[in-house]
Amino acid sequence: MPVTQSVQFSTNGVNFLTLGGQTAPSDVHAVHEVSLLSQIHNESPPVLCHTTAAVEPPLNNKNAPSFALVATHMEGLALDGPDAANPLQVTAVGTDPASDKETAPNLSQNGIGKPGVDLDKDNVLPAAEAVKEAAETSSKILSIIFDYALNKFDDTKERLAAGTPKFLSEIDYYVRDGKQLQMCLPAFPFKSANKAYKVLGTLPDKAEELALSRLNAMCVRIGEVYGPGAKLTIISDGLVYNDLLSISDRDTWAYGEALRAMATRKNFVHIDFSRLKDLVDFPVPENLQEVTYVANATNFRRYLLNKYGKDDLNIDDEIATKPDTLMTYRGYRRFLESDLQQIFVTGNGRSTHGYKRDVKYLAKQMLIRGYAFAEAVKTNFPHHLRLSIHQSTGEHKISMSLLNTKTGFTTPWHCSVALMADGEWLSAPMGDFKEDPMLEVVYEDGRPSYFQEKTRKRPYLADTEKKAAKDDAANQ
Repeated sequence: MPVTQSVQFSTNGVNFLTLGGQTAPSDVHAVHEVSLLSQIHNESPPVLCHTTAAVEPPLNNKNAPSFALVATHMEGLALDGPDAANPLQVTAVGTDPASDKETAPNLSQNGIGKPGVDLDKDNVLPAAEAVKEAAETSSKILSIIFDYALNKFDDTKERLAAGTPKFLSEIDYYVRDGKQLQMCLPAFPFKSANKAYKVLGTLPDKAEELALSRLNAMCVRIGEVYGPGAKLTIISDGLVYNDLLSISDRDTWAYGEALRAMATRKNFVHIDFSRLKDLVDFPVPENLQEVTYVANATNFRRYLLNKYGKDDLNIDDEIATKPDTLMTYRGYRRFLESDLQQIFVTGNGRSTHGYKRDVKYLAKQMLIRGYAFAEAVKTNFPHHLRLSIHQSTGEHKISMSLLNTKTGFTTPWHCSVALMADGEWLSAPMGDFKEDPMLEVVYEDGRPSYFQEKTRKRPYLADTEKKAAKDDAANQ
């Protein structure tokens, strides 16, 4: 948005602030914008008017005036003098609920050096109505997304509230133009390296199917309140980290291909997948196959770090000063300790203390690569609503729970799932489920896929039913 001027003013007790194109009452939790581009006057060359409008009553005060504020930036005017660099005009109109009358207070701040364009209520109110409608839709969409957010922490609601203004603004970007909402989620790298305890194999199973189904269902619900609907792009980070976790490039390829095939087979039409070329611009075959994928895996990591990495990055300082980085670091350490314990076995010169020290080192290496990967995602998906599987402060991304489970295991590549007799799905390490005598493994496509609670046999109920049937026959 071209508006770069900062203006503060108030009317009827409502304080307004416009800064860098973001305009809202100062005590409002969200900023809702609509962009209008129009030609004004009969200037040659034409004068373009970029308008940013915001509508929102103060929080907890339904009786306060609801104002539409419009900040206008005009390009193409032949300006002279000291005010030439200040082509900004601010006007506000609103409705006073007490009198139900439209008002147009004189809030113009005009430094353009010659008469600007007066924005009266006749051309502001339609924009205000559009803003209000878009704001309501964006709020509904965000509420749906929050239903799928990571909710295993006591302060979940507070974390989600922290990023609400940013997320609403990003959703507004699509809603105000009537475009399909685009979201992205870096996730689904490969199955855990700990095949002995955590997962059933190297390929996606029922856990991934449930996760994809959940994400697809979220998009379906968004489509019910917003016609253009939503699309979620999964950006696999498998090749970013797999070598650090002793996962082969071939296994990473196989997991990703099977995941795509699953989404197609299950008709998850709202789920899309990115490719390597979507993140880094380097020579790679258009249609990757297993051999060309593996051959370019190292090239991908090199290009990624060379283009988006930072040589002067002090990861220890980042961990110490940035809460999001600290939480991700702790999460990495937790899963690395369990993932790698079957690979880097303690003993024979490797102590438990040494193992934990090595895990910390690997976690920091993952963070360094993660910074480069995050920058690549931000650069190549600049307007996508950013979702995440990691715990966060909630200010910059929405932390998601991929599995609807009562346990803390919410990422399908780190656990297995079990179907209970009442239809509920649970998630836990595969080893925990195997120890439960009431659970049995269910195979799909010739591979173990999930656990299922055994049906209890109750012979006493069968005898009772037989006796009742005989009694009924005797009484007929």
